[in-house]
Amino acid sequence: MDKNQIWDSVLSRLSEKISRMEFHTWFKKVRLKEISGDAALISCPTEMNKNWLETKYKGILLTNIRAVVPAVERLFFQVDLALADSQPSNPAIFDGKKEAAHKPQKVRNEPRVRLAEGVESRIIQSKFTLGNYVVGEANRLAHAACSAVSERGAKAKQYNPLFIYGGVGLGKTHLLQGTANEILRKDPDAVVVYTTSERFTNEIVKAIRDRKTDAFRKKYRRVDALIIDDVQFFEGKEQTQNELFNTFNDLFDFGKQIIFSADRPPSELTGISDRLKSRMGWGLTVDVQLPGYETRLAIIQKKATDMQLVLGPDVEEFIAANVRRSLRELESILKKVGAEWDLSSTPPTVQSVGKIFRKLNPTDSIASTDAAGRGLAKSPEDIITFVAEYFQVPATEILGTSRKQTFVYPRQICWLLCKDVLRMSYEAIGAAFGGKNHTTIMHGLKKIKALVSQPNDPTKGHLSAIRHDLGLK
Repeated sequence: MDKNQIWDSVLSRLSEKISRMEFHTWFKKVRLKEISGDAALISCPTEMNKNWLETKYKGILLTNIRAVVPAVERLFFQVDLALADSQPSNPAIFDGKKEAAHKPQKVRNEPRVRLAEGVESRIIQSKFTLGNYVVGEANRLAHAACSAVSERGAKAKQYNPLFIYGGVGLGKTHLLQGTANEILRKDPDAVVVYTTSERFTNEIVKAIRDRKTDAFRKKYRRVDALIIDDVQFFEGKEQTQNELFNTFNDLFDFGKQIIFSADRPPSELTGISDRLKSRMGWGLTVDVQLPGYETRLAIIQKKATDMQLVLGPDVEEFIAANVRRSLRELESILKKVGAEWDLSSTPPTVQSVGKIFRKLNPTDSIASTDAAGRGLAKSPEDIITFVAEYFQVPATEILGTSRKQTFVYPRQICWLLCKDVLRMSYEAIGAAFGGKNHTTIMHGLKKIKALVSQPNDPTKGHLSAIRHDLGLK
């Protein structure tokens, strides 16, 4: 796109985010002068117009320009008096004819699912790609494996089947559908089927009822890639498992790619036959976890841009610090923030977003904005990881119930850091450490604080070293 097309797209986005009066007053004669590297120069017809955009609209302008040209990081403004007598760059937008002027067009090269006759797939949504999946340490290996599988070369054969596991709402479905889209992008003639365990089971039940099991078998054995989500729900379904086992053998023998996802690794699946679990684990098994603070912050910024939601840095950091369960929770928070903004016309603040968190998770402690920006400790899991590494003990033992001093001491160190750094309540700390009673937490903190006050005890030194490792003052 040239600069005029870019600016038209930006204006279209802005017209949906601010009032019609504001839009006409401040943007009617403004132009995008140029884009160079990571900087964009905006021309304004008057000094007042320039000052107003710089002070009131710079943030929303940058967000919407980046939605069109992601490379732009900085905005500059200048006065061009010649614009005072100019006409709008796109009159249709300002005349209320935006929809006609921007009639949706078919996206070229959008992946389409091509299937053999009689083969059906659930819709593979084009919004899920491997390119727009935000990668961090918690999911880097899974993303790399999916990228390798999409190549469908010699390396992909080493990762067949590919088994991805992790908790609810951590991005497994995005990875699976993104892989399907990438395979189709590189080979539009590939036959790719994405389905869920529930749909697969329902089809088998229907095939048995209608006496069409042969048709069912032929259907799933004519694909180039079979992707099944949430296979843990095959538990106890013997006939379904038997059909999947035989389908697996046929596809594997012919070198077809198979991808599974579940909430736990194959070895921990219950109610699944040993022979099927064994085959699921033949290739590569990788996990996805809740991303760390920095990755969550990057995801928030990307999703906010996609939603045309302008958030201040303090609000972004606050959300990143308080999302502790899943990425679905994160997306839900952003949707509620957007809805409240649309309904009240009031930009989100840390206080207003905090109220949303309290409604969704009333028993959780809320990390302050100050805590959101300090160090690497953004959750109890972060603290447990650092403390376990420092004392060279398993994190599972810190979370466990062992009364050995080797584990009790670092466990109580964790409690103190959760209290002081994350501002967690006694109840929240107890819940994070396996449902311990708040009085147990209080007693443990009292013992650690007593050790800290003793001049010759090493506890104070340990705490100082751990805080330093966490990047805390």
